[in-house]
Amino acid sequence: MRGKKRRLITALMVLIFICANAIPALAIDLQDLKKQQSIIKAKLTNIRNNLKVVTEKKRDVASELAIIENDLKKAQNELSAAEARLRDTQQKLVNTQQQLEIAQAQVEDQRETLNTRMKAMYMTGPVDYIEVLLESSSFSDFLTRLDMVKRVIDSDKNLLAEFRAKKELVEQKKAELEEQKKQIEEHKRTISLKRATIASRQADRQRLYAELEEQRKEYERQEDKLQEDAQRLAKMIQELQAKSKRAYMGTGVFRWPVPSSTQVTSDYGWRVHPIFKSRRFHEGIDIAAPTGSTVVAADDGVVIYTGWYGGYGNTIIIDHGGKISSRYSHLSKILVKDGDKVKKGDKIGLVGSTGWSTGPHLDFGVIKDGQHVNPWNWLK
Repeated sequence: MRGKKRRLITALMVLIFICANAIPALAIDLQDLKKQQSIIKAKLTNIRNNLKVVTEKKRDVASELAIIENDLKKAQNELSAAEARLRDTQQKLVNTQQQLEIAQAQVEDQRETLNTRMKAMYMTGPVDYIEVLLESSSFSDFLTRLDMVKRVIDSDKNLLAEFRAKKELVEQKKAELEEQKKQIEEHKRTISLKRATIASRQADRQRLYAELEEQRKEYERQEDKLQEDAQRLAKMIQELQAKSKRAYMGTGVFRWPVPSSTQVTSDYGWRVHPIFKSRRFHEGIDIAAPTGSTVVAADDGVVIYTGWYGGYGNTIIIDHGGKISSRYSHLSKILVKDGDKVKKGDKIGLVGSTGWSTGPHLDFGVIKDGQHVNPWNWLK
């Protein structure tokens, strides 16, 4: 009998020793996981800041590209207009060349006529006119011959003047068109150079835009990886909770955690995620409320986790014993610390929008044996 009693006492001492060591070990593990969550939070903040910088740079480069595109369009329009003017001038040159050829033919004809007249005048001399006048048979005939001689002289003068005028006009038109063509060609070269400069600048900006886009994708990949790590740590925290030996200390019915609002915007169960737009299982219920609204403890318990909790943002977890815990996420402020004992209805935090959130609300969840369960089973 005495030996049996001794064995019972020994067994009780071993059990006490195990429990005494298990609780600190659990606390140490939770602290370690919490520290890892804090590290991930800091990295996420840094990545999101970098992502914000890259996004702003992309926006600036996109605006610059829009301006460059507009400049390039203007340069192209100017080049097209210059080319059109050049084609018009070239056509005018062709027409002028044809007119020039006709005028030159007329000038050549006039030149031959003039040469003939000048040769005749040179060979016969001015005496011809006098002889013509002296051969008049009467005064009337004299006047007739005088008029004829005057007309011949006037014709020679007009022929010479017309020859000179046509020649000068043709040369003037040709020179003007050649100068205009030269100016348009120079303008075209200037615009082409401007267009090439703008196009080079555009290519440079496009390369920068592509590099920034690649940076953005890389930051998003890093962010996704960190979020996965945070979720993995959150799961490990839940598994540690399931090892708690604390006896159930609650009342069995949870109090509504947001006294100022009963608006449920997303229920427990499958849904399309508001951020990722994919079908995912929602492990709690979302209660909409303004930022800073009071959040209270759903039941009596001990605070076992406060801090960043992956996509849930700022979170409080209360252990109610019996391997049952309640979770309060996306908080703007945490008003309790690890190890605090709380009573049902105690103020523990303020509503916010931290973590993966599209607006201020409380994500309230219930964890049993390390797994999320339907909170309505405890709220009703």
